[in-house]
Amino acid sequence: MPLPQLVKDGKIDIDLLRKEYLKAVDDEKSVTFLLATLTKFDSPDALVIAYQACLETLKAKQVWNPLEKLALAKQSQATFSKAIDLNPNHLEIRFLRYSIQLSLPSYLYLSKDLTEDKVLIMKLIQEIKTTDLGKENLARITHFMLTNGQCTPAEKEIIKKIT
Repeated sequence: MPLPQLVKDGKIDIDLLRKEYLKAVDDEKSVTFLLATLTKFDSPDALVIAYQACLETLKAKQVWNPLEKLALAKQSQATFSKAIDLNPNHLEIRFLRYSIQLSLPSYLYLSKDLTEDKVLIMKLIQEIKTTDLGKENLARITHFMLTNGQCTPAEKEIIKKIT
């Protein structure tokens, strides 16, 4: 599955990466390809790094060796930390880490940032301009938070006002 257009003018095309990531969730070959591309490219962009962290977690789901799974899950969290250090108040990065940590088994003790991320997501989601993130991405985030985000009824009301 060649994706030569993923890199344009020496930068990762973030819109294409978002689309390909969503497709890759259910496609092992796409996860492998995208992760290899991002690892090789080594982008300094915090959002690209966050997507790399997501792909590391998806890769962990694919391997059968429990030690390799754990190593990839831990690597993913380290990669997320790098992205957040670069851009701590980026809604999409916080959302990506929140959604990934929410899906991790609690016995791994790798979901330590859920509360912090959710609080910041709720704050940022009220401040974000659609043009900053795009309607489609904002809709994806708000839909997830309403359906899977473990939001209180009051938080859901805040999100509904935004959508």
